Amino acid sequence: MLQTVTHNAIDGHPDVDVEARTAIEVCHLYGLLASLFRAEPTRELLQLLRSPDLAPLLIDAGFDIEDELGDGMDDDTLLEQLAVEYAALFLGPGGHISPHESVHADPAGGKLWGDETVAVKRYIEALDLSLDDDYRGLPDHISVELDLMASLAGHEARGWEQGDLAHVANALAYQQEFMQEHLLRWVPLFCRKVIETSGMAFYRDLARVTRDFLASEAEDILRRKALAEEQQEN
Repeated sequence: MLQTVTHNAIDGHPDVDVEARTAIEVCHLYGLLASLFRAEPTRELLQLLRSPDLAPLLIDAGFDIEDELGDGMDDDTLLEQLAVEYAALFLGPGGHISPHESVHADPAGGKLWGDETVAVKRYIEALDLSLDDDYRGLPDHISVELDLMASLAGHEARGWEQGDLAHVANALAYQQEFMQEHLLRWVPLFCRKVIETSGMAFYRDLARVTRDFLASEAEDILRRKALAEEQQEN
């Protein structure tokens, strides 16, 4: 569901131009986090994490990839260890940490294909989005929910770029709603469990960055939405 966004400057509107860049960065970070939670890292994903385009963004988010992966381990060994840790954390068998909203949203303990799963599925359909044809998981997997936010941030970015502030405000309203009604209700708890459980700094820091990013975005969404509405009035 991740949308690819390109940036075009908007002459004479420096604030709007900055917000377009912000939305693009938010879109890319959501998409990257979704990829890291969707499956164990591949060689191509490791290269992407180390790329000049993404490394600064990750460092700004508190995830220095060279500190995480720069201990002299060769990539084959690293990928094997990451795959083993990913399976132990999120796939099982045994006491793994389910990456699904329906399991964590109920303090008493939830189950797969709960009410939250259905709600997310309907939300995706209401936005006229769809899961990739080759995706076989549940709609409330953390990677799907992060991809949904990436799509909405992509729509927001296009609105800023095109000067369509009504479109921007609408995309941000959906981001705010989904953040409050879904992500913030369970992802902080999920991330805490990963931080407490994982034996690899990579996944502990991935969880920490995800938790902190969502908390920051919850506030910045309100700021960007207020700016879009103010720009509309002017």
